[in-house]
Amino acid sequence: MQPQLPQLIPSEICLDCPVCCRFPEKQAALSPFFFPEERAQAEQLKPEGSFREAGKGLPSKAQLVACGHGFACSFFNPEDHTCQVYEARPLDCSMYPAVIMHSRDHGKVVVGADMKCPALKRPSVAARLGSYLDLIQRYLESTTLSSFIRKYPQFISEFQEEVVEVRELSLGKA
Repeated sequence: MQPQLPQLIPSEICLDCPVCCRFPEKQAALSPFFFPEERAQAEQLKPEGSFREAGKGLPSKAQLVACGHGFACSFFNPEDHTCQVYEARPLDCSMYPAVIMHSRDHGKVVVGADMKCPALKRPSVAARLGSYLDLIQRYLESTTLSSFIRKYPQFISEFQEEVVEVRELSLGKA
């Protein structure tokens, strides 16, 4: 798989966040997606968390477990807000708050920013969002990753109201 992306949100903000890695419903569209290679890397860490899909070598979403008034990624530790697979976290997590999703009409694939991320309300983070999304777009449109996304379209989330569409993502032809 590709190297990790630089993080937009500083770790000290993430470790205090009441939003990340938590979801209102058990089958949340934005729950973490793992390409097969990412899943294999995460499994080598022998985490206590699990995947929705049982078979190894498959693309997988992280299993969500009851946590507070909703659900959390099964790799997330709610006591200290850390991740069991952080060093092998999937692209889906490392690019957050950037989200790849279908447009409302399903006519396009777009790169958006999940406005539930409280760090985006900080001027220092908000000021860097545009350039970060430019980086994400260039990265995902690279030949290697765009072909991976075409091979595993489950990576593309369904349209989410709370995600602001920023720009169209060109994945090329299959």
